[in-house]
Amino acid sequence: MNTKRGCHSLVAFKEKLYAIGGYDGDKMVSTVEVYDPRVGSWMMDKPMTVSRGYFGSFVLGGKIYAIGGLRDKEVLDVVECYEEGSGWQISGLKAVGKRSFFSTLVM
Repeated sequence: MNTKRGCHSLVAFKEKLYAIGGYDGDKMVSTVEVYDPRVGSWMMDKPMTVSRGYFGSFVLGGKIYAIGGLRDKEVLDVVECYEEGSGWQISGLKAVGKRSFFSTLVM
């Protein structure tokens, strides 16, 4: 990856891996990097609207969702949605309360 990070979230979306947000050792970041195994390298993509780490993410209906997490010391209830070609937008959805340090699963 191009950006040092921990506390990020990772999803598989359209045959690529998306490393989303996290902590770079100084602050929470909004950066997104995409790994394409066919090319064998990481590329930067459009950043999230809100910097965050320790959040949940999942893919549903052809979109990536990022829910909750931490920004500095604030626990978030913000939900963002990524659509290929459009980037990230704050969703009209709200997390069920402020959440961080959790995982998500969609079957």
